[in-house]
Amino acid sequence: MSGASDADAFAYEPHPDASEQRELRREYRALLASAQNTRRHLPESSIADVGDMVRLGDELYTKVKAPSDSLLDSRFLLSMSDMGAEMTRTRRIGADAFDMDDYMHRVAQFIGGHVVSSRRHTRGEDDVLASGDTELWDWDKLGSVAAQYTRRAPIPEFLLGPLQVVPKHRKAARTTRLEADAEQAVPQQLDARDITQSENETSRMVLDIASRLEAVSGEEGVCLFRFAFNPKSFSNTVENLFYISFLIRDGKAAIIEDENGDPRLMSSYEPTEEDRSAGLTRRQIVLELDETTWHDLCALYNVTEPMIPTRHYQAPTGTTAWYG
Repeated sequence: MSGASDADAFAYEPHPDASEQRELRREYRALLASAQNTRRHLPESSIADVGDMVRLGDELYTKVKAPSDSLLDSRFLLSMSDMGAEMTRTRRIGADAFDMDDYMHRVAQFIGGHVVSSRRHTRGEDDVLASGDTELWDWDKLGSVAAQYTRRAPIPEFLLGPLQVVPKHRKAARTTRLEADAEQAVPQQLDARDITQSENETSRMVLDIASRLEAVSGEEGVCLFRFAFNPKSFSNTVENLFYISFLIRDGKAAIIEDENGDPRLMSSYEPTEEDRSAGLTRRQIVLELDETTWHDLCALYNVTEPMIPTRHYQAPTGTTAWYG
């Protein structure tokens, strides 16, 4: 309810006058519209404007005789309550309650100094001018009082930044001067005859492994690990699997499982377009192999000798040829 007295409390009337009720609702709707407009322009409104609307609502409440009209009064009160809360948050209530000049005077007197305040009326700003030598003021006394209300330890960067800043010096670039008497070497001249084109090692090894697989696989194939693994060289084992992957990609070799679930490698004919049209698809797998697994598999499948000969790579020395 609005702020009406007990004598003006709501009294229900079962048969109110229709014309009075319409006029009361019109006035309530106009008051609600005014409240909404004031809320939209809240920074431009004052507390007196809100008070006037509350008093007008109290006057209208004295005419309420039906519950439907009380609903309008409740909506008005809710709107005014929200408006008052928002105004309290946005406005500075009692902004002049703290006098900065008086505070500075008291602080200066406390530590043995004196300040003179001057107000610049043209810009509306306050200046506090210190009189006397501020170095003679008892700042330690002020610090001891302030220390009672804080536990924060001051650090070197507390007010004025670091105590000492080391400037960064630009490093001068060192240049080397050529000596006139130093021995100078002419760059080696190369021609086309010095550039030796190496054969395609990958293609050669893929064909070599394909022929070896065809010779040993037979109809049932050969164990993948016994064929590809080299118990004497982990790097050769990885290379063998790499070359075998080309055969499987081109369909010249296939991996099947035997009755024990072991992978077997066997030669196969390269699929034709008719095979692919019939639904033949490629399947790819990623094989992870480290040296520990390589040793374990060699022991498990009793791989003692490589079926693919060990390859020994030796870098060419003492030659001027280029290998491309």
